[in-house]
Amino acid sequence: MANFLIRVLKWLAALITAYAVLFILFLLLLIAAVGVFFQPAPKAVKEGSIMVMDLGFRLSDQPPDDDPAKILSSALKGTLTETASLRQVIDGLHAARRDSRIKGLVLKGNFLPEGSGASFAGIRELRRAIASFSADKPVWAYLDGESLRDIYLKSVATEIIANPYGSVDFRGLRAEMVYLGEAFERLGIGVQVEAFEAYKTAGDPFLKTGMSPEEREQLSELVADLWTVVLGDIAEARAVDPFYLDEIAGSNLYLMGEKIVSAGLADRLLGTDDFIAYLAGESAFDKERNSFQQVGFIDYLGRSASPFASLELPGTGNKVGILYMDGILMDGEGSDGAVGSESFIRQLRELRDRDDVKAIVIRVNSPGGSATAGFKVAREVERTNSVKPVVSSMGGIATSAGYLVAACGDTIFAEPSTITGSIGVVSMIFNVESLADKLSIHFDGVETHPFAGSYSPTRSKTPEEMEAIRALAGGWYDEFLAFVARNRDLSPEAVRSRAKGRVWSGLAAMENGLVDAQGGLYAAVQRSADLAGIGNDYTLLERPRRVSLEEKIQQWLTGKEMFRREKGAGGVIYTVWKDLEGEMRRLSFLNDPYGNYAILPYALKIQ
Repeated sequence: MANFLIRVLKWLAALITAYAVLFILFLLLLIAAVGVFFQPAPKAVKEGSIMVMDLGFRLSDQPPDDDPAKILSSALKGTLTETASLRQVIDGLHAARRDSRIKGLVLKGNFLPEGSGASFAGIRELRRAIASFSADKPVWAYLDGESLRDIYLKSVATEIIANPYGSVDFRGLRAEMVYLGEAFERLGIGVQVEAFEAYKTAGDPFLKTGMSPEEREQLSELVADLWTVVLGDIAEARAVDPFYLDEIAGSNLYLMGEKIVSAGLADRLLGTDDFIAYLAGESAFDKERNSFQQVGFIDYLGRSASPFASLELPGTGNKVGILYMDGILMDGEGSDGAVGSESFIRQLRELRDRDDVKAIVIRVNSPGGSATAGFKVAREVERTNSVKPVVSSMGGIATSAGYLVAACGDTIFAEPSTITGSIGVVSMIFNVESLADKLSIHFDGVETHPFAGSYSPTRSKTPEEMEAIRALAGGWYDEFLAFVARNRDLSPEAVRSRAKGRVWSGLAAMENGLVDAQGGLYAAVQRSADLAGIGNDYTLLERPRRVSLEEKIQQWLTGKEMFRREKGAGGVIYTVWKDLEGEMRRLSFLNDPYGNYAILPYALKIQ
């Protein structure tokens, strides 16, 4: 009987294994075919075509991760969104400017409220590329239902046409924070915070119900600076008095129809059909589309890219490496949405050790994160900068540990609308003592030494433990000041006066010596090449690099999550819930082994 059962179990095991193998093979074939099934066959670009850039794609900072499983999952759910990096988009615009088949550019649609490239600093880089395009070819922008980010980009167009029934949101800027202090107290989640110094408010969202005076002060100045930059750029592009535009922003909930034109934000009104007919007169009428002759920008990006662009052949010429720090910085290998210190350092060492890489640009788009991770990475950047030139490029945000890393470069570039600074450290120690008590759950234990249980989440910390934790965080803060002073050629006292956890706009950071120059990624790349003495004789090498289909399959087979949960757009309740869910997810990235963080209050939202 026993032998019979063993044979049956073996047979079942073999059958299950066979079905599992067949299922995996089917899945891999499905993934490999996704590009065929969900991407239309490319058509040749016709002479005299107008390129249409619909802003409804995800604008990322680093190269997009073309995960075939994620693409398939999104396509099946109807939530598939195109993604392109800021560098891809800028390169595509430069290519289209030189392309004799392209007659002009149309800007339409709205930015998605996601993607690090869609910050005001990222949009400013994109505006420069569009302005460069408009020097040779016309750019038309169509306004329908515009956010401030949309009108900021479209304002640089040669001609702006508004829908008679369209609207423009031109109400100024608001900085908003989520405060969970009362909710945590009700839930029984304890938070003990030690911050250096007054403006280091990253712990406030978990303790308080509103802004501290210091938080209100620094955010008021920050949004005022950002508004000055955005307003000034729009006013310059539209040849309108910025004081007049500021009055418009202060006296209108929305601008609609003729008011958009009278405000100077559009040249005239045209319905959609009339706008299409107008563009057909500027190019040619496409009978197949029943529209003007055109090519989609994202489609053009795919066609204009060289099939050999992704090949990385060592020894084929000078290279400038671009290493992206895009997301919260955490200790270890990282995760989706977070940069791991170990993986970042590994890629930095690779670029440092390659003889063909003559210079490196660290592109920072991070609010900071783990202090331990930040110092590990900063030390590695210092070492690299002693071997070959390292230049820092700040995107939309480069604060706290993000600023610490950037400060170790030879030169720091930022946009006036970059959010930076926040030089400071905060210790956040969480515990569930009260929550456990409410649930009648009890913890008890024994310890060999007084501090053995100091990081246990089951109890609040004693005054002696908090004193030790404060001393540890204070040491990190002193080290932070020393790092910045050493690399920025400032005295510790001068750094401290600019520090205290205070957040600055790129505009203010340039004035107080925390940033060297105004400019985007390409300005930083050229500066690094000049420091390396290679002029314009170089190609670019990006890290993290795109992962191949084979590598994605291998990651999946070794246990990496295959399908990630996504949600579509929703109403007010969903928006609030999504914000809270996002904060809880970001909270999960805070894994510093000592509870010390060099991070901006990551619940900050500017809209």
